[in-house]
Amino acid sequence: MRLTASFSLFAAALTLTACGEGSALDEQVQTSLRSSLVASCTATAQGQIPQGVQVDLDTVCNCAVDKLTEGKSLKELAANPPTSAEDLAPIRACLKEAGPVTVAPAPE
Repeated sequence: MRLTASFSLFAAALTLTACGEGSALDEQVQTSLRSSLVASCTATAQGQIPQGVQVDLDTVCNCAVDKLTEGKSLKELAANPPTSAEDLAPIRACLKEAGPVTVAPAPE
């Protein structure tokens, strides 16, 4: 997943606004960041899933973003964004939590 670009955008916004943690603006930026990360995850994953494999990407990506950002402030996320290697462990865990991946039957 390409999360670094999303984090960079919001890191710049955070720097420019100089908002404090817990402020209304901070919460708005966190909400926007989360939405952006979920959308990025979903878009990236759609191109990597083999044809016929069915996965609830919304569930998996929401779960993965929650795990990647859990307990981290915006400043922490901006200073130390997750790397692609770090992204894989939460995604694997979320795939297990989402239930079995199914394969569509072959067309006749």
